[in-house]
Amino acid sequence: MRYALAGMPAGLAKGMAVLFWLFAWLPAWQAQAAIDITEPATTLNPAPQVSVFEDEANRLGIDEVLEASATLPWQPLQQETPKFGFTDSAWWLRLEIQNGSPAPLRRLLELASPLPDFVDAYAVDEQGRVVQQWHTGSRRPFASRPIGHRSFVLPLHVGPEETRQVLVRLSSHDGLIPATPLLLMDDVSFLERTQGELMAYSLLYGGLLALLIYNLLTFIATRERAFLHSVLYLGAFLLFNFTLRGFGYQFLWPEWPRFNQQMLLLSAGLLYGALTLFSIDYLNLRQQAPRLARLFAWLTGLILLSVLPVFADRFAWVLRALVPLGIVYALLLLGTAIWLGHRRDSLARVFLVAWGGLLVGSVVYCLRLGGFVPYGIVSEYALELGAAFGFLLLAFGLACKISRLKRAKLAAERETYELQRSLSQQLETQVNERTQELEEANQRLAAMVRTDPLTGLLNRRQFETLLSEEILRHQRDDKPLLFAMMDIDDFKLFNDTYGHQAGDEVLIEVSKLLRAHFRRAGDRLFRLGGEEFGILLEADSLEAGQFALERFRHSLQQLQIPHKKSRHGVVTASFGLVCCSDYRQAPSAMALYRQADQAMYEAKELSRNRVVTRSLLEKA
Repeated sequence: MRYALAGMPAGLAKGMAVLFWLFAWLPAWQAQAAIDITEPATTLNPAPQVSVFEDEANRLGIDEVLEASATLPWQPLQQETPKFGFTDSAWWLRLEIQNGSPAPLRRLLELASPLPDFVDAYAVDEQGRVVQQWHTGSRRPFASRPIGHRSFVLPLHVGPEETRQVLVRLSSHDGLIPATPLLLMDDVSFLERTQGELMAYSLLYGGLLALLIYNLLTFIATRERAFLHSVLYLGAFLLFNFTLRGFGYQFLWPEWPRFNQQMLLLSAGLLYGALTLFSIDYLNLRQQAPRLARLFAWLTGLILLSVLPVFADRFAWVLRALVPLGIVYALLLLGTAIWLGHRRDSLARVFLVAWGGLLVGSVVYCLRLGGFVPYGIVSEYALELGAAFGFLLLAFGLACKISRLKRAKLAAERETYELQRSLSQQLETQVNERTQELEEANQRLAAMVRTDPLTGLLNRRQFETLLSEEILRHQRDDKPLLFAMMDIDDFKLFNDTYGHQAGDEVLIEVSKLLRAHFRRAGDRLFRLGGEEFGILLEADSLEAGQFALERFRHSLQQLQIPHKKSRHGVVTASFGLVCCSDYRQAPSAMALYRQADQAMYEAKELSRNRVVTRSLLEKA
């Protein structure tokens, strides 16, 4: 400049120098100009009037800043949104607001991000005294916020004809200060803005939750894994977004700031995991591109590993790893969808449009966080708009996938029908043979469903059904019903002594003996579990039933199956027999079962190898 003015007249050169310095200092002067709040205003961005300086040592407090304010290297804020990124420094913001009216005024300064770790703010009067101060942040309890809101809202009170200087100190726990938009507004504008936000988020979360529930019910009805994976994907996104936007901290865990930070990144990892499951299944990568499916699994594993430092309370560390891995993941998924769409896969094309919408929304939001895109409704809510668009398209894609599966199934059925018709003459004999085999298999299957596979007796599933029917029939015919429980004595000791294979052989022998003794048309034999059996007797009286059981008990003992751990030296059994005439005392199968079970345990207490009877008679 000095050399450029050397050939000019002295007066002109002096004037040019003054003009040069005036333009050089004009941005700094503009950054420090006071904001007039006299007139009611809508929401405005005070960034052009904000100046900043970096406290690299992270040691200055408000007293030191006020004392040395004139000598500190304040610089005009160069962006619409303060953004400092990965840094260990503390950053100070300064702005002035001026009330030119004769009445006191209140304005709200919002730091429109729920993510800054530590926010220390001070309102200073014209004499340099701190008249208001706040100490809050996402690393401090939610109650530290002067106004209960998901972001940080500072109520500034300015007296008549007064000016307030506002100083805000932003610092981090482990080296990351996210972009934090500044908004200045009156109470009415804040209320309108907050109500609009709540309405928008209510519609978003309500719509996504309704879609989640619908997909869950569809999965229960169809058992299609794609719907289950979509439920996981939707749920992970809802949890991540609910935490990212500060609602989780505000409404669910306001006293757990560290947990809030951890939940944000853990839900991000969960979101990647759920997206991988959904994408692999939706795009059918295991069949179409198994190597890509494995690559996605490995990349998702790396992402989940990168999230683990969050348990050591290292937020910035996780983001340094998560951001590049997330970019690689997003580009890989986008490329996969483009490749499959180029191969005329209609589902992949739907996925490409849906994922592209979500990706564009995510990129716009990240650029807004980085300060590269101006703060506005579209940039602020781009993530949610992209997600809503993407999820709606994916829901449509899932419906298309189910329709494709149905068409494929119908086509296969038609092809099978045509094949069967063309070969019916040649294969008629074989079909008949196979039909007969199938009937026999069905009969065997029905028998397997009804009977115990080891003993061939009726199983516990048939017990309640048949016994309930017999109770109703005997009650209708006004006849007594006899039911007995049998338990092989000390059977566990037998298994421990001779082995489970020997125990199974004993169960088979006992079952054979039961079938040999109880052969009347109304007799029913059940294996109820382990060494426990049930016997429904076709007998007219308690004495007849007891006589039949005593004959069986004696025959069992006469088999002389060795049991050295039994007091009788051989395998024996205990019986509980119930004769029921009063069905009010045993109105159901389980009630009758309990009566017989109690009688059986009474027999065991009386040295085992005996029959204990119980009569349920109508009371006079």
